[in-house]
Amino acid sequence: MAETPDRPSWPQARPAYASLAAAVQGEGARWNVPGMAAAIFHEGELAETAAGVTSIATRMPLAPDALFQIGSISKVFATTLAMTLVDEGSLDLDAPVITYVPDLPLADPDARGTITTRHLLSHASGLEGDRFANYGRGEDASVRAIANFGTLEQWVPPGTRFAYCNTGFYLVGRICEILTGQPFEQALQERVLTPWGLEHTVLFAEDAITRPHAVGQNLVSREEGLVIARPYWNRRHATPAGGVLSTVGDLVRFARAHLADGELDGQRVLSAASARAMREEQIAVGPGDATFGSAYGLGWSLKTQDGVLRIGHGGATDGFRAQLTAVPEKGFVLAMLTNADTGTSAMQEIEAWALERYLGIPEQVPEPIALSAAELDAYTGAYNRFNQGTILTRDGDELLATVNAFDAETGMPLGTRTMRLVPVIAPEARAFRVPEGPSRGMVVQFFDAPTADDPTRLLMRAGGRLSARSGVPERRRRRSEASV
Repeated sequence: MAETPDRPSWPQARPAYASLAAAVQGEGARWNVPGMAAAIFHEGELAETAAGVTSIATRMPLAPDALFQIGSISKVFATTLAMTLVDEGSLDLDAPVITYVPDLPLADPDARGTITTRHLLSHASGLEGDRFANYGRGEDASVRAIANFGTLEQWVPPGTRFAYCNTGFYLVGRICEILTGQPFEQALQERVLTPWGLEHTVLFAEDAITRPHAVGQNLVSREEGLVIARPYWNRRHATPAGGVLSTVGDLVRFARAHLADGELDGQRVLSAASARAMREEQIAVGPGDATFGSAYGLGWSLKTQDGVLRIGHGGATDGFRAQLTAVPEKGFVLAMLTNADTGTSAMQEIEAWALERYLGIPEQVPEPIALSAAELDAYTGAYNRFNQGTILTRDGDELLATVNAFDAETGMPLGTRTMRLVPVIAPEARAFRVPEGPSRGMVVQFFDAPTADDPTRLLMRAGGRLSARSGVPERRRRRSEASV
């Protein structure tokens, strides 16, 4: 069964492309991506290319220097800014966050006193991560957002599990504002973007509109096709988590500065120690998740294959998908930006092609295993988190996930998708992999997380996010159960 009946199924064979330009043109067309830009830095040479259009409305040709929303790649920019504060001695990664934000409201008093900036930068805080309400465009946006953190779920104690967390980076941005005495955007511009010569990276939509830029699109269905994502996604408090706009050329330059341990063209932004620390493992993720690697450093996701470390990050905002991948010991960087939610599939294929074509690193897929019906049934049931409900059922020798998303502010349904989960060999047992579709390669894992109120509590981690089986807080139960 395909991940959703409205999307193309995953092709089994990858064409043997002769160049990056051919790969972008081929995969962009195969996955119905209106526009895609990509760049590779290899053996000291930069290659940039683009194919398609900036928008299905204007049909303007897309150039490699077009601005895109880069989504969560922004987190690596925010981490870089935070590490400049570590270098100057004003930020201690292991001090409790309340040292810097003393009025931080969190529901769990133990977590409030123990969550550190290191936890935030490595997605190890255990906090509920997806809150996308609009807190306006003013300089107080982050203050207003954090004032609502008292309603966040504390899924697990800090430092015990990887759980992807956008809200944690809202807090990182606020810490940077407090310690620099500047709005986050100004501090990032002055401390990171300008010194490293990232002239095509901007932080506000009004800056993007004066330059070549792409517009996001979403695939509604095979019959309706793509539609422009409106309104243009713009949440100022979320800039540290996903609000940066950039080009493939600037993303390559940013990654090169990191591979050079913090200095580029004579401009040092980070100490070598801080740049290296960002790519050191802080917390394990799982068996080679396609999105999050196998571990997280500070800001970077990490994956080691045959002794070779890859660092990177993906990004997703409404109508945009992005990926930045680098191999430090090879001096290799790949940046890809797309203007449709179908771009994920194209980028996965191009990344696998590029790593094998340029570095001889083959795509690695966890081996499937067989589980009994009883073993599979142990995971079935309804799992809920703040803005999503998932029902797992057994389907032969696999699990079938039916995922229902809904708007966190209004409670309105946003759509349903299904995907197969195949049990796989993993360093930790209880792991499944999505074998096809836009989420191909996503690893789903299960963990026992007993509490005093629920000694048999079971958590599912999918797409990096934690959900509890029949265990949503009472204040959200009606909305969440309505979604499943």
